[in-house]
Amino acid sequence: MLEIIVGCLFPMFLTPDLLSEYIECREVKAQVQYVEQWHGLISTYFKPEDVIQGMTIVYCESRGKETAVGRNTNGTDDVGLWQFNDKTWAWLKPKLDIISNRKNPIISTKVAAWLVYNDGWHHWNSSKHCWKGHDNALLSINTQ
Repeated sequence: MLEIIVGCLFPMFLTPDLLSEYIECREVKAQVQYVEQWHGLISTYFKPEDVIQGMTIVYCESRGKETAVGRNTNGTDDVGLWQFNDKTWAWLKPKLDIISNRKNPIISTKVAAWLVYNDGWHHWNSSKHCWKGHDNALLSINTQ
């Protein structure tokens, strides 16, 4: 069984810098644990070193709800685990021959991975304030 371990070391001597990193790591750990049910799926399509970032983005975008819909002030919707915008999905559908909808977690995760590895993580910059701390935290993925 694959289990996620997010380790946050508590330093012997706390300084403001170390305390903020520790708190940030604990927040990432809570986010990852909240969407743990998607770990296997995200691990299937993302490189091992990108799984934690993917999971934190899923947490920040949809709280792990594949049926999540966010309405934007410009009249578009963001839909699914990864909150693909109407315009982004319309651009990707013919490009990737997508026949499913954004609420399908397998398809949306596969598309998210394609997008990351072909165009970068910037498509989720609107929620970056929520997931950006993952790289400062002491994170690891172990098998047990």
